[in-house]
Amino acid sequence: MKPLYRILLIVGMAMGVVATTLIIGVGQAMIMHMQSHSIGDEDVYAVYEGDSGGWTVGMPLDLAREIRSWLPDDVVAAAVSFDQHDAEVRIGSEFYGARVVGVDAEAHLLGLEVVDGRFFTREDQEHRKRVCVVTADLLELFGREALRSISVNSREYEVIGAAQGDLYLAGLPLGIYSESSIFFPLEVWYEDFNAGRFHDGLIMQLGVFAPGYSKADLSRLISQNLIHMEDAPALKVASPGDRDNTQWAKDLLVLTGIFLVAFIVFLLAGMNIIQIASANVYDQQRVFGLKVALGALPKHLAREVMGEIAACALQGGYLGIVLAGIVNTVMNSYVGMYWAAFNLVTVVSGVLLALLVGWITAVVPARQAAKIDPVAVLRPER
Repeated sequence: MKPLYRILLIVGMAMGVVATTLIIGVGQAMIMHMQSHSIGDEDVYAVYEGDSGGWTVGMPLDLAREIRSWLPDDVVAAAVSFDQHDAEVRIGSEFYGARVVGVDAEAHLLGLEVVDGRFFTREDQEHRKRVCVVTADLLELFGREALRSISVNSREYEVIGAAQGDLYLAGLPLGIYSESSIFFPLEVWYEDFNAGRFHDGLIMQLGVFAPGYSKADLSRLISQNLIHMEDAPALKVASPGDRDNTQWAKDLLVLTGIFLVAFIVFLLAGMNIIQIASANVYDQQRVFGLKVALGALPKHLAREVMGEIAACALQGGYLGIVLAGIVNTVMNSYVGMYWAAFNLVTVVSGVLLALLVGWITAVVPARQAAKIDPVAVLRPER
């Protein structure tokens, strides 16, 4: 095979693999999108303050406490603060880029499961005890002995337990906390990390466990209290998985667009590969005709063509996987969201697809090579 045809085949195969990984990666993101929109605990809700554009804005702690006072006695509520990510955290002798979060003492309500020790209590909060709870990932990373206590901004805190979970109420984007988060009693968080400014709007949401109450019931109850307030905030009640429908539809539309574009690129790449491989056979028909005249069988020619295309397919597959990783990373970084997965599934799919497409596209030119008439192609041109 001539170098030009080889390069064109490799590039065409790489384009096909990039398109395939995007198709599979975006498909995974679409499935995750739909699952997060539909799955949730019907007894758990989140109350948050939103602006006119539908974005979540922080509320002051006294407003969160007032909202909690409006709720019936059989309803449990817990506030979640802003994710403070610039605190100076030292674990043992090492500084670590952990984030500190202030929460009320309701681990289960906040989607956290205690896996070691205990979670802090209301008493810990009321007495402003400098205690904290780390994530299970930090416990596994550093070990329990190193996590007897930690230092944050040069203050020592006793680590009383470890928990795991996403702390992801109602699908609110500002309520996602990383595996390196450290949880503090809310009042301590305000005093130590926000200079005691309790009126600053740093409560992202109020988690509510209200068995027997619907979202409409809670919305109605909150609205009845808001009408008595001057400059009443725009409070909303959401269920886990709820999102602003307009934004969710926009995200889904963009994902569908990426999926369709990638699919079209995949089809074009496949057609291009077939044309290039056929052109290579046509360009070398005199060479193939001479081989037949010297005793080569049609199956030998077909095997030679398929072997060359398979080698190009593998090289294009490797190149495509590298390019797909770059495209996915750049795209996700640009939009600031997880819109296309790049994992073992997409990598294996890319390699398998490269081999499959190489085999399928090799069939047509291989049959063309096998049917070459040596008498016709070796006849002197006039």
